[in-house]
Amino acid sequence: MMMEPAEINQMIETFPTRCRAAGLKVTPQRVAAFSMLAHSDAHPTAEDVYMAIRHQIPAVSLGTVYKILDTLHQRGFLRKVATQGQTARYDARLTPHQHGVCTECGTLVDLPAETMPAALWDIPKSAGFHAEACEVLFQGTCAHCADAKASRAS
Repeated sequence: MMMEPAEINQMIETFPTRCRAAGLKVTPQRVAAFSMLAHSDAHPTAEDVYMAIRHQIPAVSLGTVYKILDTLHQRGFLRKVATQGQTARYDARLTPHQHGVCTECGTLVDLPAETMPAALWDIPKSAGFHAEACEVLFQGTCAHCADAKASRAS
């Protein structure tokens, strides 16, 4: 479920305006980190973002990248996907969708939101909790790892 190039370009073009509207300075580091995430469907870690942008911004530090990602997540520019036993991963795609993580290789994939039943929202209501968002993480085996397992078994 990769974003269309036009959608990616639109996100990147409007990023500076959105930053200013959110009270954030538009820095080369923020622009580079956001651009990298917008172009990726791999749900990179902070270390992945750092490795990708340090060539264009040699003075950037890993600590700065963590701060940028935390700020952009808190301000609603990114989704932070916490996977069980793994480092946080980041997603610039904000349209409703869920995630699946492969317990074999760690691949994180987007899953369409339409697959989530509306009744899921009734669970927090039954406890008097008013949910504003819902993130479900499916754990299992990706197609590649399932094929590899099947090949080994035969």
